[in-house]
Amino acid sequence: MLNRKQIIAAIPTLILSGLTMGSIVISAVTYGDDEPSGSAPAEGAPHHNPAWAACKKQADDQKLAPGEARHEFMRSCLKAAKASAPAPAPST
Repeated sequence: MLNRKQIIAAIPTLILSGLTMGSIVISAVTYGDDEPSGSAPAEGAPHHNPAWAACKKQADDQKLAPGEARHEFMRSCLKAAKASAPAPAPST
């Protein structure tokens, strides 16, 4: 039978294992929700943002290698796309 010192010593381990298992379950649930509920995305487009896909295509067309230059291009392209996006129509 466990004595009081053994129980107290086991509490942090039990808490840590419970938190770990909880995060695994949460990760599995959120991973399962990644699929879109509507139409399938375009082939080769992992993101659901059309502006991101367009910027990625431009970066690929320019043959920008992964790294700082591509990152800056994507950032400025998305910023420009956001600025030029039409304002949403007011709902009635």
